[in-house]
Amino acid sequence: MSIVFGLCYAFGIGASDFFGGLATRRSQALTVVVTMLISGVLSGAVLLAIVPSAFGGRDVALGAASGLTVGFALMAMFHGLARSTPAVVSPLAALVSTLCPIIFDVVTGGVLEPLVVVGVVIGLIGIVMCSFSPDLGSAVKVGLLWGLVAGACFGSALTFLAGTSEASGVWPAVTQRTVGLTVLFIVATTRGIPRFAGRGVRATAIASGIFGALAVAAFVVGAQRGSITQVAVTGATFPAVTAALAAILRLHPLRWWQVAGIAACITGVALMAAA
Repeated sequence: MSIVFGLCYAFGIGASDFFGGLATRRSQALTVVVTMLISGVLSGAVLLAIVPSAFGGRDVALGAASGLTVGFALMAMFHGLARSTPAVVSPLAALVSTLCPIIFDVVTGGVLEPLVVVGVVIGLIGIVMCSFSPDLGSAVKVGLLWGLVAGACFGSALTFLAGTSEASGVWPAVTQRTVGLTVLFIVATTRGIPRFAGRGVRATAIASGIFGALAVAAFVVGAQRGSITQVAVTGATFPAVTAALAAILRLHPLRWWQVAGIAACITGVALMAAA
């Protein structure tokens, strides 16, 4: 089941990045993220009515701590996507964000089976391959900087969520989105930045927020009920989803190494599932 939840997380984050990246090219990153988080909080409220979830002080506190970092992670991510390219930002953010929950899993007693380790390595190689583009130019340095910042913040946020109990269900995910929204809403207000995306961008930002909220809920539930490492690494294949959506929805052809990279991601996930 860890693999299934990880795949749901990967698809959700990949779709969220795709739509969020589109929105930030036509609006400020902070405005887009606030709009995303509004739709994310509303989506989380719906999930609370569907998924059995018990309100607990410790789990909600961990969700709140995750929320303090995830808002800035999203800002860094979409700031980088708007000024660089997903080929640089997404794989680095995926790699860095994956390390934190894996380290947490090992430290708290998790065991990495040899087949899982092989799957992790193949999957991470696939992430880089499916996102690489030779036509990067000066976007490399900017993309590396924001990808590193986003990955570190995302990794911290995921680690907090990984420590929640199974009984809490999706409460930590909802708390994360709520706290993130509160912090960035205040930041946008004090800086005089619009807090709601305009008509031409709003629908895209809302779609990004819904996919993102569903993805985080999938990560939380998967980490609570299974292997944190498998959920984190499987979820880290989201750049492959972003690349595939760009090819399908925007008619951007995939290069041969990107196809090979997606195949490597699938192979890595299959190996982890077989362990």
